[in-house]
Amino acid sequence: MTALLQLFTWLLTGFLLLATALAILFARRPLLGVAQHWGLQLWWLALLGALPALWRGDWICFALCLAVAAWWSVMLFRRPRRAAADGAPLLRIVSANLLHANDALDRAGAAIAALQPDVAVLCEVTPGARAALRALEARLPHALDTCAPDSLYGIVILSRFPLTERSRGIGEDPTPRHLAADLAIAGGTVSLLAIHPTNPLRLPRAHRIPGEFAAVADLCRTLREDLIVIGDCNAAGWSSYLRGLERAAGLANDGGLRPSWPVWLPAPLRLPLDHVWVRGRLTLARVWPGPAYGSDHLPLVAEIGRPRDAGS
Repeated sequence: MTALLQLFTWLLTGFLLLATALAILFARRPLLGVAQHWGLQLWWLALLGALPALWRGDWICFALCLAVAAWWSVMLFRRPRRAAADGAPLLRIVSANLLHANDALDRAGAAIAALQPDVAVLCEVTPGARAALRALEARLPHALDTCAPDSLYGIVILSRFPLTERSRGIGEDPTPRHLAADLAIAGGTVSLLAIHPTNPLRLPRAHRIPGEFAAVADLCRTLREDLIVIGDCNAAGWSSYLRGLERAAGLANDGGLRPSWPVWLPAPLRLPLDHVWVRGRLTLARVWPGPAYGSDHLPLVAEIGRPRDAGS
């Protein structure tokens, strides 16, 4: 038993070191660096791996596990970059990946409606899902979409506020899957950019990912200073792609960890793939995950506001 525990400890330590090294050295390589998105799980494993090493007095493994845990602590728990609004929220946005194979669309529509959004951003919307969710337009009458007859990955924006389309991309052209619009709300106009970059596990298309996030940053530069970026990013918030996007586009969020995928795993084992950022005079009053609704993702709910001294 002692020999098996020793073998397990060394194998786990070796795995943690290899995964962390790949995440650091190949952070801009979609496949080699994919371990960076599992930073939360590597952090948990490193803390757990330190326990048998400590119990056995294996100080090399213990020190290595603590070093891995310390690295991921810095990556995961960085300080929030944007304070909460201290006034009433301007709007509530719900972002939901419907899952193109979802056959519980009535449940999904009811769950989204129950969250009482002012704006709903939906991705992986098939033509059938687009038709099934028309009922949401009774509350959210202004609509834009990128749905096409042969596409599984349409994006839909439904809004209480008037919408003006700015840009769209379906993922088959140089720009990533996205839909950008201006929202005319009380106090002015705000730009909204809904994004759904490529999944790094889609091997034939993973090479597109660095270029897609660069294109998203370029899109942000063409939009208003008051900007909301939201969607299923297929990337963890601490990943090199999203931190690079924040720097390039001047975006900020609250740094919260909200594991959203896949819903059938317990929260500590899920990945936080769904995100929201703001820029300009906007700030995040509150962000939280919504309830399961038949997809493999939890929805993301965000209340957007302005500090009292930001004016209108």
